[in-house]
Amino acid sequence: MEENEIITENTALEPAQAPEQGLAQATEQAPDPNYLKELRDITKKQLVFQSITSLAVLGIFLAILVSVLIMIPKATATLNNIDKVTTEAMNSIKDIDAMVSEMTDTSENLNKLVSDNAEDITGAVDNLSSIDFEGLNSAIKDLEDTVAPMATFFRKFSN
Repeated sequence: MEENEIITENTALEPAQAPEQGLAQATEQAPDPNYLKELRDITKKQLVFQSITSLAVLGIFLAILVSVLIMIPKATATLNNIDKVTTEAMNSIKDIDAMVSEMTDTSENLNKLVSDNAEDITGAVDNLSSIDFEGLNSAIKDLEDTVAPMATFFRKFSN
């Protein structure tokens, strides 16, 4: 128990002390070789744990670095694709705006044409509805009856 007490009492360093001063002070206070051996063993263990910690930090850093190196090109490609799609969408919207404008102009011109010719179209429709198609058909039948004998007469002379 005394050795543990000696180690505990002698290993406590003031925060402002440099490691060399703490080692020199520990050496001056405890010339016991067991104390130095235990101090060396503890220092070796701390070195091993620091090495493991350093390797773990290095591993984490490398994992992050690899992740970043893999993700940056993909993110860049994605942003480029988004830019292309946005540009194409903007061009499509411009084309749609132009088509809508042309359709509006065309419909306005068609409305103007219809309104300008509405009276003439109405008159033509009225004239077409006033035609007596039955009378016209009977006149055509009468003409056919009259022309048919003449056609037969002329056919006899043409042979």
